[in-house]
Amino acid sequence: MQYAVNYGLAFAVFFLCRVIFVAANQTFYNGIEPSHYLTLFRGGIKYDFAAIFYLTFPCLIMMILPFKFVFGERYRKVVKYLFITPISIGVAANIFDSAFFPFNSRRTNFSFFHEFENENNLAGIFFGGLIDYWYLTIAAAALIFAVIKLYYNPKVAATDFTSNRYSLKTLPATLFCIYLFMAGIRGSFFIDNDHRPMNMNNANEYIKKSNESAIVLNTPYCIIRTIGKISFTNPEYFPQDELEKIYSPVHNPQPEGEFKNMNVVILILESFGKEYSGFFNGNEGYTPFLDSLYNEGLTFTHSFATGRKSIDAMPSILAGIPYLTDHFFMGMYSNNKVNSIASLLKQKGYYSAFYHGAPNGSMGFLHFSRLAGFQDYYGMTEYCNDSSFNAMDDFDGHWAIWDEEFLQYYAKSMGEIPQPFVTSCFSATSHSPFRIPERYKEQFKEGPQPITKCIQYTDNAIRLFFNKMREYPWFKNTLFVITADHTNQIINREYSTDRNSFKVPIVFYLEGGIKKISEKLFCQTDITPTILDYLNFDKPYIAFGNSYFDAYDTTGYVVNFSEPLYQIEMDGLFLQFDGRKETGLFKPAEDVFLENNLMGQFPQQEEKMLNLLKAEIQQYHMRMIDNGLTVKE
Repeated sequence: MQYAVNYGLAFAVFFLCRVIFVAANQTFYNGIEPSHYLTLFRGGIKYDFAAIFYLTFPCLIMMILPFKFVFGERYRKVVKYLFITPISIGVAANIFDSAFFPFNSRRTNFSFFHEFENENNLAGIFFGGLIDYWYLTIAAAALIFAVIKLYYNPKVAATDFTSNRYSLKTLPATLFCIYLFMAGIRGSFFIDNDHRPMNMNNANEYIKKSNESAIVLNTPYCIIRTIGKISFTNPEYFPQDELEKIYSPVHNPQPEGEFKNMNVVILILESFGKEYSGFFNGNEGYTPFLDSLYNEGLTFTHSFATGRKSIDAMPSILAGIPYLTDHFFMGMYSNNKVNSIASLLKQKGYYSAFYHGAPNGSMGFLHFSRLAGFQDYYGMTEYCNDSSFNAMDDFDGHWAIWDEEFLQYYAKSMGEIPQPFVTSCFSATSHSPFRIPERYKEQFKEGPQPITKCIQYTDNAIRLFFNKMREYPWFKNTLFVITADHTNQIINREYSTDRNSFKVPIVFYLEGGIKKISEKLFCQTDITPTILDYLNFDKPYIAFGNSYFDAYDTTGYVVNFSEPLYQIEMDGLFLQFDGRKETGLFKPAEDVFLENNLMGQFPQQEEKMLNLLKAEIQQYHMRMIDNGLTVKE
């Protein structure tokens, strides 16, 4: 009873902290409907639950020990202060973060202590803040006073205590406390199919705008979960004025024509490396339908991913945010405000939606789609609610709805949504354990790797998807972009190198439109700028990529991260850099397996490449730290 009352008290004060946070920052949250506040606060319960258990873990352990000394007055006093002290610190952190939020648009995390470690006047800053935000100081003091005064600590006698009797009597409560703790930090009660502990990015599941994640989260949780996870620091390769001259991700488009009100469809294919395509390799391959599209669209013979995981592809493709150093929406800056193809085209009246046939929330895609500004998300939940499809038969038993059925659902949905629209769909079947529906087992040939059957199956699913799309009158007014998240199983050795293991197809297809095979270097982060440029988009935005149509960049360049090495390719050279020094320079056209290190033989080109790479890394780190992934108004 004592513990239930005290934990109830902690939840109550954390709830009030969230109310105060919203009230103090109401100018950022104008227009939020009461029903949506309920959703945000409902999400906040999970994070409060986790934060409170993180903060009081030592106290919880002391509470459940089955020994006589737990009844001692001194022991119970220690337990009391091990509860009151961290909860009070958590309350103070929550309340004072209400004042700090307007400066960085996110909850404070552990990087705060690094950002201010060189300040010589921390005491003055702190006490000055207490005075400037006197109303928050009063609120924090009142809540901490309430925690101290309302802490429930009844007198309990231990007159008939015996170890065995007490242990047996308290065992259920002990096990329940352990279960509650594990459930609290995990974010669920182990009754769903998601076996991953929640992270800060899970807050995006409840939001409509990026800054709303601060309502769902709480400051103690953000600080605790980012301890020891400082992956972004300003490398200070260049002073700021020189940095901006070398490289800036800010785009200021100046189109010559009127905006093209075209629909945009972006297909992201699971594990579709270039190696599986006959078009790129001069053989039969496993993608006959896609090969036919490559011949009819704007296709790049040298196109690359920026990362090796699915979670790196969405930010790169849809928002121009590469994988450099850390996975963006699994890291401590996952709630930074971003601009994306969805949020940018919304300025032109576009509707946006993201589709993925796995359980909603899988891979963090739901969270990032919300952060990126996609208005709707269609996952397994929505598929199951559509009576036109048989969800039980269409589930692959492991990951998601089979690609053929889900792509048909995707096509059907696009026939019902408002135009103009920008949508994206992430396929799933070409994922381990590499299964395909029984009805296709004999139709698709075996290959040297298990994935090849899946590749053939999904290629056929895309063919059927296009057949359905051609039925719509607006098909010829729709720009299709098809690419992959990353490569997968290697068949030929040449695709195992640090360069070629990033090779993924990228094609822009418009019926009767662009038709060209381009030798220009191109990567995932170039996709959003190219779409916007083609549509004659005229608003400034941030993207770590360049448009194919950029007249000043005729050969292109590619940057990616093959941990622990940063890589850049341009002007026929491929350079590797470990963050401190150059480690390799190669000519991939002549040296496919990167065996002949040419460091020092092309000093001017090396310096140019190294400076560009360093500048992009520095811009990336600085903008992550400063929440600078959007153009400041």
